[in-house]
This record gives sequence, C-alpha cells and structure tokens, in this order.
Amino acid sequence: MAERYNNVGNISDIFRKINSINEMSKKAQEDDLSLTKKIIKTFEQTKDGLKEVSNKDEKDFITYAKEAIGQAKLEISFKKLDERAVIPTYAHEGDVGMDLTAIDVEYDSKNDVYIYHTGLAFESDKHYGIFLFPRSSNRKTEAYLANHVGIDDSATYRGEIMLCFKNRTSLRQCALESRMIEFWNAIEDGKSVEEATKTSISGWKEAFNNPMLFAPYKQGDRVAQMVALPYPDVKLVERQELSKTERGEGGFGSTNKKE
Repeated sequence: MAERYNNVGNISDIFRKINSINEMSKKAQEDDLSLTKKIIKTFEQTKDGLKEVSNKDEKDFITYAKEAIGQAKLEISFKKLDERAVIPTYAHEGDVGMDLTAIDVEYDSKNDVYIYHTGLAFESDKHYGIFLFPRSSNRKTEAYLANHVGIDDSATYRGEIMLCFKNRTSLRQCALESRMIEFWNAIEDGKSVEEATKTSISGWKEAFNNPMLFAPYKQGDRVAQMVALPYPDVKLVERQELSKTERGEGGFGSTNKKE
C-alpha cells in the first residue's frame, strides 16, 4: 500500500495539479464564450425577401442563452390598462408561474363561458412568449380554461390578457338542477305539486338571470398563472421521405402493444 502512495507522489502536489487543470479549463471556457459573443440580428420576411430589423436593445447570444435557462433575469414590460390591475407575482421563490388576478368577470351567454379580465398588457423581446395555465387549485372548481393553454404573443400583441373559463356543466344543466332541487325542497316542505312547480320555475329563472352564481372565480381571485418561455422561429421544409426510426408510424398506445 505504501508503495502505491509513493508512486503517485505527494498528496499536496496532486491537489495543486488539479487546481491548475481547473484554472486552465475555466480560462478555456471564457475564451470560448468571447468567441461566441456576437450580436443577434432580427429579420422579417417581406415581399422582397428577408429584411434586417433594427433593435435598440440588441443582445448577444450569451445573454439570450442565459435568459432562456434562467441564469439571467428576463425583463418583460407591462402596462396597466386599468388602475385596479394587480401586478403578477410568484407565490414562492423558485415557482414556475406568476399568479394573475381577475379585476372583472363577464358571462358570454352565446358560448357559455366566463371571461376574466386582468387589466394588463405585456411586451417581450422576440423569441419569448407568455403562456397561460390554470392554477393547481383549479381542481376545486369544475371549470377548465376554454383553450386549455392560452398563448400571449407578447412580442407583437399589445391588448389585454383575458382568460375564458368554461364549466363542464352547462348553465342550462345547472338551471335544470336548480329547478329540480327547488321542486323537491318545496314538496318536502309540504307544498302541493302545483306550488312546488311554481317554485321550481322561479329557481330556473334565477339561474338563468344570475349566471354569476355558477362562476368558478369571483372578482379579485387569482384565476391563472403566466409562464414566460423561449420559442424558436420554425421553417417548414417539405420532403418526399422522412428519416426511418424504430417507432415508425406507431400511433396512440403503440408503445404498450406487445409484438
């Protein structure tokens, strides 16, 4: 055993060599980063071909990369369209989404959806967008976000962020259930069938005249969360053939099928 240690030399020499290698590696990485530090240019497709777009806030590649992986703060501008608007916040440090608060709600009878207003508009750099998701507490309601995941094209869209929630049970069905409940409650209270029927009709009308009774959220509630994500510009290229893979054309459930 002693011969082994004698062969490798003094332990302190080994650590000095390791530190020296680490310093060399760090310098090499810095050199690589300086080589890749080039200004990102933005182009737009016009009838005359691609045209470079001037950008006062040009960023280098490393800045974009650090923002994309969370090593640098991504700055997104916002505007309050209503003085009641609540600035989105993270509930906890390290959370993915920032909570959005409703300042108003309206019912769209044609589409049977509840529209929640935030009073906020956003602006981001190109290649970043804001994605809108329900909060985890949404499970306490029977509503779902009508478009499931909302997309705010924050690089180009300057309008208000609104969210549409739809109950799995339609307002008509809710009104029908209200009518039935009112009817049987009246019968249990000793009223005649005729009286109970009149009472149930009142319950039906109340449900239709007051759809907010069934709204999943109220004004002032945190209704959704926003997540800022990077995205690429995609160029579609048509091919006569696509590359071969082990999966091939296997579709839904194909990975569970036994050969």
